[in-house]
Amino acid sequence: MMRFLRSLVAAGIVAAVVLWFSVQLVAPNLPRIVGPPQVHEQREFRLPSAPSVHLCNDDGAVQVYATSGVGIHIQANVRVYAQSSAAKLLAQVYAASLVYTTADSDVVKVVTEPRERPDDIEVRVDYNLLVPAGTDVKVEGSNGNVWVSKGCGRVTIQGKNADIDIAEPSGAVDARSTNGRIRLVDASSDATLQTVNGSIYAHVLGGSLRATTTNGAIVARVLDPHVKTCDLTTQNGGITVIMDERCSARINAATGRGAITSDFAVATPPDSPKRHRLRGLIGEGKIGLNMATLNGNIWITRNSL
Repeated sequence: MMRFLRSLVAAGIVAAVVLWFSVQLVAPNLPRIVGPPQVHEQREFRLPSAPSVHLCNDDGAVQVYATSGVGIHIQANVRVYAQSSAAKLLAQVYAASLVYTTADSDVVKVVTEPRERPDDIEVRVDYNLLVPAGTDVKVEGSNGNVWVSKGCGRVTIQGKNADIDIAEPSGAVDARSTNGRIRLVDASSDATLQTVNGSIYAHVLGGSLRATTTNGAIVARVLDPHVKTCDLTTQNGGITVIMDERCSARINAATGRGAITSDFAVATPPDSPKRHRLRGLIGEGKIGLNMATLNGNIWITRNSL
């Protein structure tokens, strides 16, 4: 009976924390979009190619496609909402100032709102960016998911309430969010993935992976012996490493309230603790696998693909 009561109290505390977080931190950052937009326009821009594209967009989704074409093609779906009758005329005026572009030999920059947003106005701009293959991509945003197709170069994403999805980049990756999931597929260079409330999924072919979250799981597929290190850290979630049979690893794993298991044979020092901490070698021990969680299990398993 006491065990049941303790579990009930713990569940109540967790629910209260989640409710407080949602009301105090998440809700104030979400756009207050109610009713149809006062302004709804489709805009297009064609700009010369540059090594890098930099987009600043507070509210709206972003999709980036690497193509075989020449030049940069920007498609913007603009919506402006007036939250009061007095703001309807202001919405029309403010909409005219949206989406400002500049270009030079190094970078094409797109700024959604070059002016400060007036009160009682809400804005959402969804983008499709078509860029030449190999172009570096940088996206800064607050509310809106970001998707980057395979074939881009270096990818840098900074979001707040954003899921981030990146496929087969040819350069390094730095992707950060606050409330959102991060997914990275077939990364061959260094990658830094960081979120607070969301899980992280990464498939790596080379370089070093650093993945950090607070409330979420981490799943890393180590698919090639050329991977250097994987540093994986979460507070409230499990960690799973799926490793190719060709790989070998140096294991340093620790969990506060979980268990550690490995489908690979791990050579450990004498008297090494087994349940909450594991140090040892899988094979030759070439890839550094550093894993730490407070509330979650750690599992090292074989890639079945």
